[in-house]
Amino acid sequence: MVFIMPVWLKQFSRLTLATGLLLLLSYSDGWAEFSIHYANTRLSDKVYLLDAQLNYHLTDAPKEALHNGVALTLVLTILVQRERWYFLNETVATLRQQYQLGYNSLAEQYSVTYLNTGIEETFPTLEAALLKLGTLKNFPLLDSHLIAPDQTYWVHLQSRLDIEALPAPLRPVAYFSAQWRLVSDWYLCPLQAPSSPADSADGKVG
Repeated sequence: MVFIMPVWLKQFSRLTLATGLLLLLSYSDGWAEFSIHYANTRLSDKVYLLDAQLNYHLTDAPKEALHNGVALTLVLTILVQRERWYFLNETVATLRQQYQLGYNSLAEQYSVTYLNTGIEETFPTLEAALLKLGTLKNFPLLDSHLIAPDQTYWVHLQSRLDIEALPAPLRPVAYFSAQWRLVSDWYLCPLQAPSSPADSADGKVG
């Protein structure tokens, strides 16, 4: 028996497939806007320090909202985990750095507020503000006494745009729009062992 698919069903199937592909591509584009270029750690005066370079690129929708007075909150999540071969890795430290990106139309300036400290900086261009946001230098992770010298530790980093921090009327739109789904892949770099020299370490994306 030969099964003949109705014309309308063929058209519907093609439309569904095309829509799915477009959604997949749009989500992929959105996810690619935030990324972590590199990260490494070192031990200085019994404190582990982190250097990292993050890439922030705003899509059209968040950029338009920013220029219309909506402040954007960016979150950098940092996990320090101890590697365990027999079980899940143990998280020994969790840090969340929050930044608020704003725009003053009268002054034609962009502002970055470090919400963890309350410090605010201003910049003449969006590119300059995003570059500053993406540069992490000498960031204190944790004290060395929390780390066992004979164990292996990994630092995990991820950056994202916080949709929950948007004004309430904008959140439903942001939840269902790929333009607002700005989140990086997790980036992993080794935590330098206390007994090793203070040199750079290569990272990997996880």
